[in-house]
Amino acid sequence: MRRTPRSTAAALLLAAAVTLGTAACTGSDDDAATPDSDAGDGTAATLAWPTAIDPATAEDSFFVVWTDVADSAAGPEKLQPTIDALAAAGYTTLPWDPACQSGAEELLGGLTGFADPLGVGVAFASAEDAGAFDTLYEGATVSVTEGTYTCAKPS
Repeated sequence: MRRTPRSTAAALLLAAAVTLGTAACTGSDDDAATPDSDAGDGTAATLAWPTAIDPATAEDSFFVVWTDVADSAAGPEKLQPTIDALAAAGYTTLPWDPACQSGAEELLGGLTGFADPLGVGVAFASAEDAGAFDTLYEGATVSVTEGTYTCAKPS
């Protein structure tokens, strides 16, 4: 079978597109040499564990990384393994009512099917801190929510 210049050109163009597409998806060795740090010393930035906040003292909107949710009827004992795992990571937390953060109860109830959810979550002042925690924490994440504190604040 004789190849025409048009089919040869099309085959070469297809081969070039596949090669370029693969290189774009996989990156190159040059990517590894680019530091992720603003320090300028060639070292990569290290993601640090963020500081949690007390949601009851938050003045503005805050973020919660919910790591476990149970039906309130099951009791807080069901959440104890998650509380222990968070303590091992340096975060002291107790089960709390997602209704204390605007929008969280509806979202977690919809995700889990629990009419009255009880959750274990770690509160952070910013989305960046919540994202850093979610990246570093090896346990499960049910959801990340943003809202204001809606329960009675301590005096």
